[in-house]
Amino acid sequence: MPVERSRGHAGRALAVSGVGIAVIALVLYGVSILSSRQDSLDVRLGDQTFDGGDAEDLADEIADRGPIFYADIGDTDGGDKRDIILQHLGDDPDEGWYAFRAQPPGEARDCTWLWQPDEELFRARCDDDLTAPADGEGLEGYPVEVDDGRLDVDLNFDRRPTTTVAPTTTAPESGDVPDDGG
Repeated sequence: MPVERSRGHAGRALAVSGVGIAVIALVLYGVSILSSRQDSLDVRLGDQTFDGGDAEDLADEIADRGPIFYADIGDTDGGDKRDIILQHLGDDPDEGWYAFRAQPPGEARDCTWLWQPDEELFRARCDDDLTAPADGEGLEGYPVEVDDGRLDVDLNFDRRPTTTVAPTTTAPESGDVPDDGG
């Protein structure tokens, strides 16, 4: 028995497709209208701080093996990679933390600070004459905080907006003459 050929399906399929496309277009239009009414779009990707882990475990590891080098695997503005060194000095795992840039100022990324335990200082891989103290003083540093035994390094503190307070000055009272030592 032959099957009779169906008619009109192509027209119905075309109509259903047209309605679907119209609905999608309306939804996209509505989303664009709603998003254009907002003042700004706040996109926040990733954490604001680097979670280093358990402070006591890290302090023990640094005491045994020396400061820890962390390579920046993120994609930062302008391709500037912020490799850091995490250092702990002292016996209290809640205090004595330092985090600083792993490269000497102005040097390439492959020129990193190397810990010299016998001298208790860092030497640059690319130049033995370049040294830095154990706490990284004078280098580009990052605030380190221990909260409930967890260590956080704030790699973005300098990129956050801050509020400033105008400095206050004390004017001498009327009739007072500054002491000029004479």
